[in-house]
This record gives sequence, structure tokens and C-alpha cells, in this order.
Amino acid sequence: MNLTVRVAKKNDLEAIVNLLKKGKLNVEGIEAHLEHFIVVENPDGERIVGTAGLEVFGDQYGLLRSLAVEPAFFNEKMGVELLGILLSSAGQKGLQEVYLLTRSAPFFQFCGFQEVDWEDIPKEVKSSTHFQQYSPGLSTAMVYKRATEPQEVN
Repeated sequence: MNLTVRVAKKNDLEAIVNLLKKGKLNVEGIEAHLEHFIVVENPDGERIVGTAGLEVFGDQYGLLRSLAVEPAFFNEKMGVELLGILLSSAGQKGLQEVYLLTRSAPFFQFCGFQEVDWEDIPKEVKSSTHFQQYSPGLSTAMVYKRATEPQEVN
């Protein structure tokens, strides 16, 4: 199956919102951060079947705000690849840390995220309307820290 991944455009907003609603994910404020979203189109390019997006805070922090794929197109490989593309984009923007709130911690741990105490999350990230809709007892806070030093290979 040949899927196309690209940066979201303004006319993708409705399809992104619908996809997130299907997954019971927060849609508040998507439009303000659309430039930091990517979408996955089905093989004929007629429909968006996946999306992932960031909220960007300054030049250091990001908040993964959405990762959703239609069930008919989802597999773990696709989820990992979509997240990898988004993290690569965050790295190109110079972001050092990408935070998220989830109920699916094992998947994100597999992808390199680590649990973090809510108190250790930067105030810029906590100021997000998306962030403020979650609570410590119901969601796990996690962070992906970009390596700043080259890793030594033995």
C-alpha cells in the first residue's frame, strides 16, 4: 500500500478534525498549530487517513498533540513511522524536547519517550490549552529528548 505523507495544508483542517474526533482526541486549537501537522493520504490521494501534530513553544520545546490513524490503515509500523517523521521535523526546527500526555505509555516508550513528573514539564508547555485538558491521575506525561552530543559507537 503506497501512502503519501506530507505537511498539512489549510484545506486539510476539516479532515484532520474529523479524524481526531473519530479517535476521541482533543481538537481544540488545531488550526493555530496546523503548520506543524503532517497528514497521511490514502493511495489515491483522495482522503486523509492519518495525522500527527505538534505545538511549538519557542525554539526548545514541543508538545505532541495528536497522533491518529484510521483503523483500516493502522498498524504499529505506521504509528512508529509517523511519529518518527514528526520527531524528525521537531529536530529540524531545533526543538530539544517533545512532551506528550498519553494513556498509551508502552507504545511511546518503545519510540524513545520517557516518563516525566508533571512538575518537571516547562511552564511554556503547561500553558497549552491542549495540556490543560489533562490531569496527572488520568494521563502519563512523557518526554523525548533529542541527543545533543554525538553518540559514541563501540
